[in-house]
Amino acid sequence: MNALLNRLEHGLQGLRRQDLWRHRTLCQPLPNGHVRRDGRDMLSFAGNDYLGLSLHPDLQPALADAAGATASPLVCGHHRQAHALEQELAAWSGFDAARLFVSGYQASLGVIPALLGPKDSIFCDRLNHASLIDGSRLSGARLRVYPHRDMGRLEALLSRPGPGLKLIISDSLFSMDGTLAPVDELLTLCERHDAMLYLDDAHGLGVLGANGRGAPEHFALTQAQRRRLIYLGTFGKAAGLGGAFVAGSATLIDWLTQRARSYVFSTGLAPAHCAALRACLPLISQAQQQRTRLQHLARLWQIQADTLPWPSPLSETPVQRLMLGQPSQALRLSAYLAEHGIWAPAIRPPTVPRGQSRLRISLSAAHQERDILRLADCLRQAPSFPNTETSAP
Repeated sequence: MNALLNRLEHGLQGLRRQDLWRHRTLCQPLPNGHVRRDGRDMLSFAGNDYLGLSLHPDLQPALADAAGATASPLVCGHHRQAHALEQELAAWSGFDAARLFVSGYQASLGVIPALLGPKDSIFCDRLNHASLIDGSRLSGARLRVYPHRDMGRLEALLSRPGPGLKLIISDSLFSMDGTLAPVDELLTLCERHDAMLYLDDAHGLGVLGANGRGAPEHFALTQAQRRRLIYLGTFGKAAGLGGAFVAGSATLIDWLTQRARSYVFSTGLAPAHCAALRACLPLISQAQQQRTRLQHLARLWQIQADTLPWPSPLSETPVQRLMLGQPSQALRLSAYLAEHGIWAPAIRPPTVPRGQSRLRISLSAAHQERDILRLADCLRQAPSFPNTETSAP
């Protein structure tokens, strides 16, 4: 074995010893919050299909066309469906313009380095998604990390003198904790310190706001506040599909069209995919009943969680967590649930900090009350694993 493969094999053995090995399973979505996992039908709390739209019949005809974009949008891959979708997204989200990206991860890897360089500064919430951290590092800008949602510490960092531009980066709804960023306070700091906010609303779009238009609607942002905002929305969660868009001022979007490398050098979204996303936007806006149901299910889960031996910090969002502590504990409890036909994934480092391994319980409007009660009953009958988690953020 050569030196590289020897190093990789040694690293893989270390992951197995630390209970950090990850493996894929074959999954097929099923109706009513279920999934076929490796050939077995299970009640699923693992995905992010918050509104239950992934199997909506109105989306299937558009997806039937298998034609591809065939090239970068700047070569010959910008078709009428993509053009119409971008225009509709700008109006739907309340911004001047929008650009499509293949994924939210690709968007952040392209957008952040296109805007900042080594003379600039980025201010990043400690619990931000990996894509935001990776995009920040790729930019070469000075990266300053502040404690989760700590506005006092963030302002202290912003107040330090330094050259260049300032960009605050944050998730809106944090995908492993179910907490919300104080978006209005972040924009106030942006105004005070002449900074911009790059907001990743991957888990907020469809869920937050009366019409599901995400964090800007939830926080009732004014046009003046939006001028300080670079908005990222994705379609792989509540929209039940895939892809992403960045919205903002016309000047910003024109610049990204020229300089965001993950846009310039990637094949565009397929026309059928864009057509399905266009059909999905009104479904999101009309899903008030599903959003109300999600809030009800979250409250029901919190009532049930109070009777469990493991802490489940309060969240009013579809993202719930059961704190276990160590990877082995999370794996054992997840395996116990799987034996009883329930899939709730064990989340371990590096996705979450060390000592904070957990079960991530993702709620969907497709779930019934009986599904929440079944999960809670199964957990109450589970073996008692000692809780070594010291504090939950």
